[in-house]
Amino acid sequence: MSPGHPLRPKESGGDTTTAQLVCCGCGLLCDDLSGTTATSCTAADRWFAGPDQPAATTVDGQPASLDDALTAAATRLATARRPLMTGLASATLEAVRFAGQLAEQLAAAVDAGGPETAMATGPTIARVGEVTAAFEELRDRADLVIFWGCDPTVSHPRFLDRFVQPPRPTGSRRTISLGPAPVLPPAADHLHLQLADDQAIPAARLLQGMIEGHCSDEVDGPLAAIISQLHAAVEAAACVALVTSTAADPSGLTDWSLAQLVRAVAHRKPAFQIPLGAGVAAGGGNLAGVAASCSWRFGAPGGIAAADQNGSEFQPAEADAVRLISRGEVDCVLVVGRLAPHLKAALATAQTPPTVIHLTDVAPATVHDRAIVLAVASMPHTTSGTMLREDGRLITLTPREPPRKPTLPQMISAMVVAINKVKQEDSPPLSRRSSS
Repeated sequence: MSPGHPLRPKESGGDTTTAQLVCCGCGLLCDDLSGTTATSCTAADRWFAGPDQPAATTVDGQPASLDDALTAAATRLATARRPLMTGLASATLEAVRFAGQLAEQLAAAVDAGGPETAMATGPTIARVGEVTAAFEELRDRADLVIFWGCDPTVSHPRFLDRFVQPPRPTGSRRTISLGPAPVLPPAADHLHLQLADDQAIPAARLLQGMIEGHCSDEVDGPLAAIISQLHAAVEAAACVALVTSTAADPSGLTDWSLAQLVRAVAHRKPAFQIPLGAGVAAGGGNLAGVAASCSWRFGAPGGIAAADQNGSEFQPAEADAVRLISRGEVDCVLVVGRLAPHLKAALATAQTPPTVIHLTDVAPATVHDRAIVLAVASMPHTTSGTMLREDGRLITLTPREPPRKPTLPQMISAMVVAINKVKQEDSPPLSRRSSS
């Protein structure tokens, strides 16, 4: 690249070694870590670990210059029958904004692979609303925390350490886990109530009925006995927080029931829900930011059939990334940033493998003969910009070292320019169009 090339990395403006460290390995976006090794968090250790093999720019498995790879990628995207844009969860809000412009340019389907857009019912908050709060409100206010069919230690490794186990400013805190397995070891302040996954909806409806006085506390049966204990704990609490998992509810009906339950409790005392998303399975920490950005730009958080700023069609469980790939409905997939495991599996098992254009800092595990890789700078160490924590808090990222390759926003911007160039070259001159 020449010194004036738009993709030449800019020199760092100062010392970044003491910048605040943010882990983007899950939706918690922890900003209180003191180092990049031995953080005591598996998600952070994986995020900051150097890749076994950094990405290299290639076209169909062969090394290529950046300009040649951009031209080849732009040509394939511009001539695709139906492209899909996915990934995105490891990208900043600024990069997602550029990606939205690119998606419009291609009229591409857009979906980051989040669990809510794979539900036929769509996101709960769009259907019935949710009473939610910031993670810090749970930490500082809730004296009763109920883990309803979810274990945050699996999807969000530091959630308990940061927001549940620290003592409240005043008073104690009790925790209850409701589900197949306990979240915390047995203790005086932690109770586990055994409940099968398929009983989550009846349990929520029964507890809501008890709270609203529609049924008696003396209802018979094993489920009633369990929910009566839970009802007593809710009645005794001053502030109740329900921690739930969107990723554990493929139909959306459990989320709907829990949103109604939290609303019923909130009519009587301070209460809110903490709906945890995909966490470490999202492929990055900004899945909430992608949903917010797409909602503002296209009117939907994902599951977008074709990107159009004037109004896109939202098709949950139809235009989500996994279904589009597995059904062979897209012939070119543009992956922005790192790829979540379930999206990798969908591409690997597709009956009709699409062309893949991948903007990434980590070499893909497999590169088939119709894949273009555009290598970008290290995301854990050179990313600047902002992301949204799962509860909506804006988190600022500061790079710890200067980029030695183009950053993700730079690469997306260059792709927009390259596609415009390809389209202009393919269009006949105005005079020729007029004479015909």
